[in-house]
Formats: sequence, C-alpha cells, structure tokens
Amino acid sequence: MPLKRRKNVRWIWLGIAVAVLILFGIAGALPGLMMFAGIIALILGIVALLANGIKWARIPNRKFGAGVAGAALVLTIAGGALSGTEGTAGPEELLEESAVAETLQADLASFIGKSCEFDYQVMTQGDDNNYCDEDSIGALIWVDQETHDRAEADLAVAREAETKKKLEEAAAAKAKEAEQAKTAEAAETAKAKEAADAEKAKTAAAAKAKEAAETRKAKAAAATKTKEAADAKKAKAAAAAKAQNAADAKAALAAEKARKKNAEAEVRKSPSNTYYKNCTAVRNAGAAPIFRGEPGYSRKLDRDGDGVACE
Repeated sequence: MPLKRRKNVRWIWLGIAVAVLILFGIAGALPGLMMFAGIIALILGIVALLANGIKWARIPNRKFGAGVAGAALVLTIAGGALSGTEGTAGPEELLEESAVAETLQADLASFIGKSCEFDYQVMTQGDDNNYCDEDSIGALIWVDQETHDRAEADLAVAREAETKKKLEEAAAAKAKEAEQAKTAEAAETAKAKEAADAEKAKTAAAAKAKEAAETRKAKAAAATKTKEAADAKKAKAAAAAKAQNAADAKAALAAEKARKKNAEAEVRKSPSNTYYKNCTAVRNAGAAPIFRGEPGYSRKLDRDGDGVACE
C-alpha cells in the first residue's frame, strides 16, 4: 500500500475514534474516559512533535504527531464540557430546591423532634436555628436553639470532667511510676549494699585465712627452729660424748702404755723362760695377745712392732 494512502487510512481511523468518543460523551456515558484518553493522546502528540515520530505508537513524523495532538485537545475539551454539563442542575431542579428551602424555613418549631440525617445540619429562620443533635438513645433529631445550647453546655462539662479525669489518671499513673521507680531504686541500693557486704565479708575471710596461714607458717618455722636447736644440742652432746670417748680412749691408751711399760720393766727385772715358737703356739697356750714385757713376748711374734704380739 502506498505511504500516502496508508496515512489517509490512519487519519480516517483516528477521526472515527474521536467521533465515537464524542458520541459517547454526548450520550453522557464516558466523559471522564474522553478526558483521560484525550490527555494521553495529547502527551503522545507532543512527544511525537519533539522526537519526529514515535514508532511504537505508529506516529511516523511530526506532522502526524501534530494531528494527534490537535485531535486529543479537541477530545479533552469535549469531555470537560460534557462533564460540566452533567454537574449543572436544570431549572426544574433549582425550583424544587428553592421550594424545599422555603418549606423548611416556614416553621422551625414544626421540625422539633423529627429525625434528621447528619449532626452538622442546621435550619435557620431569622435569628432562630434548629440543630440536628443526638437524643438520649443516640438517634439524630431536630432540636431548638435552647436545647442545643444546653446539650453543648452539658457536653462541655462532660468533656471537662473527662479531661480532668484523664489528667488525674495521668497524675496517678505518673505518681505510681515514680513510686515504682523509687522502690526499684531502693531494691537496687539494697542489692548493691548486700553485694558490698558480701565482698567485704569475703575480703575479711581471705584476710583471716591469710593470717591463719601466716600463723601456721610461723609455728612451722618455730618448730623447725626448735628442732634445729634440739638437733644442734644433740649434735653438741654427741660431739661432747665423742670427745669424751676420744679422751677416754686416749687415757686408756696412755694407761695401757704405762702398763706395758711397767710390764717391760718387770720383764727386764725378772727375765722369763717362756718361749713360743709362733703365734699358733701362743693361741694354743691361750696367751694371745702377748704385750711387750709379758712372758713369751718376742719381736718375732710382733710383726707390726706395735708392742702387741699375736693380735
């Protein structure tokens, strides 16, 4: 299909769509839809004018976009006009409302006690007013100015009492909270004191245990010192005994030497005829050992020369 013919077909379809929407608008079916579609089409037309066409919207160039924008503008204006026409009341409706208003204002007292719809409704006639208020069971009825004012005053008193009650409850709650905080603080203080006393008792117990350990250590040291002193005394006594033994041994040795010397002297004074061939003979004779100076002693039998033969 030639390009020119294709463009003409598009314009035809666009015109048909606009006409259909206008017809629907005149019929009062979709004025809002007409305005919405017109705005969308107007935006697309302006974008197509700036971008030289929108391929996905089938708007090939600026010229076609200008046509879409113009048609959209017409559609939007038509939709707005139709919507305004629907919202305008006709002469008959205006006359009917005026008659109702005149009837309502004819006699306010005749409406007292009758039901009404909304609590914000008010009837006015000169300086007098009727108000739509709730009755004792919660139903909305018309009341006069005095009843309304009295109800408002009672409501104000009730609201003030409610406010006062809420303030008192808030104050009581605050006082209770303060008391609870004070109790919690006291409990925390008692707990801290208890912990401090426990720590103090623990420290005292540790000090007492340390003192006891030091006392035991001192006793052990004293016992050790006493034992050392006893051991030293014992060692001294042992040394004294050893020295005494050594002295006794020395004295005994000196006495023995003296005895031997005396024996030798006696032998020299009275020579003996006793003779032993060897130590075996001495032992057989029961004379071992023989000291120097005793009968039977000879240097031959005293091999080490200590003055004692056949030891």
